[in-house]
Amino acid sequence: MQFGLFSNNRRPKRRLGEGWGLDLAEARTADEIGFHEAWFSEHEAPAEPLIAKASAMTTQIKLGPAVRPLPFYHPLQIAIDANACDQLTNGRYLLGVGTGFRPHKVAWRGRDPELVREMTRESVDLVLRLLKNRPEPFDYDGRFWSGKELYVEIPPVQLPHPPIAMSVANSPDSAAFVGRNGLMMLTSDFAPPAKLRMLGDALVQGQLAAGQPADRGAMRVCRVVFVGETDAEARDDLRQSYNETIRWEVANTPWHQTSRIPAGGTYDDINFDYLVDTGNLLVGSPDTVLQRIEDLHASVGGFGTLLFHSGRDYATPEKVERSMRLFAQSVAPRLRDLTPDGEAPQLRAVGD
Repeated sequence: MQFGLFSNNRRPKRRLGEGWGLDLAEARTADEIGFHEAWFSEHEAPAEPLIAKASAMTTQIKLGPAVRPLPFYHPLQIAIDANACDQLTNGRYLLGVGTGFRPHKVAWRGRDPELVREMTRESVDLVLRLLKNRPEPFDYDGRFWSGKELYVEIPPVQLPHPPIAMSVANSPDSAAFVGRNGLMMLTSDFAPPAKLRMLGDALVQGQLAAGQPADRGAMRVCRVVFVGETDAEARDDLRQSYNETIRWEVANTPWHQTSRIPAGGTYDDINFDYLVDTGNLLVGSPDTVLQRIEDLHASVGGFGTLLFHSGRDYATPEKVERSMRLFAQSVAPRLRDLTPDGEAPQLRAVGD
């Protein structure tokens, strides 16, 4: 298993630039402790400026947007930016794409928000063609995008192109599309294990339908992870700030919290301790967090990378960094051999 960050900048009590600075500090810590990747949300602005700055502050971690909303941009621009960032990061860029989730931002650009799914799929097809066929010009006349003698002048560092991931929230059809196209799959921090298993199964079905080997390692699962010396300490460090986060989320993005409502309850019944008790948040001592991750991995049916939901004021910055370093020291080494397909390490075939 590998580890990374999903830096979902939402720090409503801070100036935006200050919040981005804390996001960058978390990415630098992730780099120092050996995390594999860090993804930055595109909310107020594209993530690429943040990625470029993060690349100068880190040495080995891969960096990507989660996600570039494809209905916002011409696919040629997506492909140009991807290869430019691959050059700036010296081959550490990951291209994360998706539909976006704010319909009014699609309408700002003169597009129909009801067509974002169709636009996204056509864009993926064209972006892949641009990145794979460089520098052979071609004409394109699609339903949403067109151009004459299209090609990308900037070459990538990673060949044949930077790795591409697509965000999938609910649709098994979209997960199968990801699999057929040989992409990685990003999932949300609020998706319950049963939904994640369904999406992982659809991803594999798409891979097999395209003649590719089954690879649940392409799946990224995201959760809030916080480690303390003891269960009580970890909970106490996070409780107040996370209850504030819940209130903000319910007020601003309630659809993200629907699956967290207790049976027969309402949004008012969602609270920090309930989410920890039910395994939605992976909070506790190293032993507790280890067990929670193993349980999640088994219930999902396996995945390749666990992303820490970050970019929030979960506890103080100092305690967040301490939690990350404690995880790297006391939890991560005990999970490295957990296979993406959910198979226990001791059951792997000889020679694997």
